[in-house]
Amino acid sequence: MKRLLVLLCTIMLLVVSCKKEKKFIEPEIVFARWSRAIANLNYPEYASCEAYPKSEGVFRTMFRNSYYGDLMVTEVGKLDEKKVLKDNNGNSYIKRNVRFECVEIRRRDRKPVRLLRGDVDFIKFTGGERAGQGWRMWNRQIIRIER
Repeated sequence: MKRLLVLLCTIMLLVVSCKKEKKFIEPEIVFARWSRAIANLNYPEYASCEAYPKSEGVFRTMFRNSYYGDLMVTEVGKLDEKKVLKDNNGNSYIKRNVRFECVEIRRRDRKPVRLLRGDVDFIKFTGGERAGQGWRMWNRQIIRIER
């Protein structure tokens, strides 16, 4: 009887303590908005995806000849909510690294040019004037892969 009671308590403890981490889907949503914005050269939508967006002139120059499509998240880093950082303006945030792949598309004929791999930090402001803006991209690094 004691063994059965111990076994049931152990099973209940395992069921309660083994929680699956919630899937981090925000990068896929932000990537979809961001790629649509750069394909359509929609600066306001682009700026809403970036933590620190480039100026509109720089944005138009960057994506004048090509844009990115078929973005796919390949790896999501761990989130440490206890590690709160601050930007230069005093806004506190948490961050999570995301690796991705996409295709560079030539604007004039909409043909894929090359495969790209990269990583980006997704940050979420937790304090200051920018709290509540949701997850935004920052510190993107992209590597072009010629095939």
